[in-house]
Amino acid sequence: MFDDAFAAIEEYRRVINEGTVEEVNAWISDDFIGYFGYYPDRDYEVYRSEHYKTDNIDTLAMYEGKQPHWEYVDLTRNMRSDNELIISAIVNFSLQGTKVASVLAMEVFRKEQGAWKLYRQHMEKYADV
Repeated sequence: MFDDAFAAIEEYRRVINEGTVEEVNAWISDDFIGYFGYYPDRDYEVYRSEHYKTDNIDTLAMYEGKQPHWEYVDLTRNMRSDNELIISAIVNFSLQGTKVASVLAMEVFRKEQGAWKLYRQHMEKYADV
């Protein structure tokens, strides 16, 4: 089960770096909740599924032509149950080959109706870039 789950997460990461926003958003659970605390000008933002998908559309449009790239350095990977995988990672984000952000991420992927979906995400600033 673990190998199947992690292979799916590797595909999700490939889609983030090479896919369209529609492909990225197809990975988001309808029950998604995300907590993001890496903004320099405000406290944590909480996103629910539809808000997050809309924000993805705006964000990825803003990155068009800037070669966005997310590099994951996994810290832990554990199955919480047969249909939930928890991953902690450092995520380095680059534009046009230059790292512009580094965050500590905790993600929960859940198997829903036969497909793995991003169910929970917590990100906070990891290091100054």
